[in-house]
Amino acid sequence: MEVLTSELGWRGLGFVDGFDMGKTSNTVIQYALNIYCHVVDEKLGIQAVKRVLRESRLDYTQVKIASRAMNCDTAYVLQYSAKKDSVFYV
Repeated sequence: MEVLTSELGWRGLGFVDGFDMGKTSNTVIQYALNIYCHVVDEKLGIQAVKRVLRESRLDYTQVKIASRAMNCDTAYVLQYSAKKDSVFYV
């Protein structure tokens, strides 16, 4: 998370707001690490997350990136999935 925080800040894109880890809301038992970021540009923010994962040699084959508008309680919308999934669960 520190590397992602540095990357977003250095590029002026935003910051990491926090994270959680555990079971998703999917009916099939799945576990996830969710990292919450506030970014000023969604597309560039997604590119930054993918770059950090790749350059840090982390496993990005399981990654899903979703977004929603700031200060909004609507559902997250899947923006990127390494496995080309079409659903996202928090």
